[in-house]
Amino acid sequence: MKKFQVLTIVGVILTLALALLFLTSSPVPLPEADTATATPQPVDPVIPLPEPGAETDPGLMQPLEPAIANTGQPAPAESGIDLAGWVGNANVTGLGGIEIEAQSLGFDGEEIVSIRATSNGSGDFILENIVSGRQYKLEIKPQDNYAGHRLDAFTSGSAEALKKIILDRIELVDVEGMIVDTNLAPVADFELSVRSLAAEFPDRIIRSDSTGYFKLSAFPAGELRIATNASDYYRIKGLELRPDEYHNLTLMIDRGSYHLSGWVSDDNGSPLAQVQVTLKSAFATGEYHSFSYRSTVTDDNGGFEFAQLGGHRLSLGIYAKGFETYIREHEFESFADSIRVRLKREE
Repeated sequence: MKKFQVLTIVGVILTLALALLFLTSSPVPLPEADTATATPQPVDPVIPLPEPGAETDPGLMQPLEPAIANTGQPAPAESGIDLAGWVGNANVTGLGGIEIEAQSLGFDGEEIVSIRATSNGSGDFILENIVSGRQYKLEIKPQDNYAGHRLDAFTSGSAEALKKIILDRIELVDVEGMIVDTNLAPVADFELSVRSLAAEFPDRIIRSDSTGYFKLSAFPAGELRIATNASDYYRIKGLELRPDEYHNLTLMIDRGSYHLSGWVSDDNGSPLAQVQVTLKSAFATGEYHSFSYRSTVTDDNGGFEFAQLGGHRLSLGIYAKGFETYIREHEFESFADSIRVRLKREE
């Protein structure tokens, strides 16, 4: 009995000793990095750099900076240069107060920039801040009694044309007159554009009043071209204005009280819709040639008509896809002629 008690006591003492040893022992520390001399390095939070020699996925590579596209035009400099020029008349006398404008052509998305200058009393001018290599155009609008001037393209390296710009002197005249039809009846509220063929000068618009009267002031002497800007086209050429003369013009256009109608069909008699029909006329006076052009299309029944015609001989043209072109001369037999046209199919 005593031996059993002794063994029990020894077992309890050993158990307590082992428990105490476990509770008081500390875990083995892991080796620490040497932080005394190491400096933290920045780390890319998105794409890690590949290890040297390791294979890399092209899709994970850092994107390269985009290359600058070759636009065919030199990149503009931060600041330009100043170009000197001179403007004068045919006697090589400098003209002062002439306004000059240079405008960049704006290739490949470049900003369009306008540069303006005014000549001094000797005709000299300076175009400031011209970008090297960039192309510009130059324009001088008509001023006083001098025609305008254009230079379609120049650069800082090809600016010799700026050093001697000669403006042509022009004589300005005043014109008045009437716009009439072929019966000499006034054509009211009719608009025409007038262009000088003798000098660089802006087009002018003349418009007749309720009595057919018009006036044109301070326009260059010389040959004119007069035309409409509408779909019914009228043109007058060959008219020349002489300086120091009084000009009272009668401008006759192919208008009148004649009427032409018609029908267009195929060779089986079926109407042709949306077919183009044109009329041309031309006549001459002692001073000029007058020309007109009109156009329409046939309706669903193949019909067409033209009104307010002057009664001159006409050239009638009919154009339909898949059919032979029809061109015939037409002379009026009455104030309201009517015709039928059958088109032949192309072979």
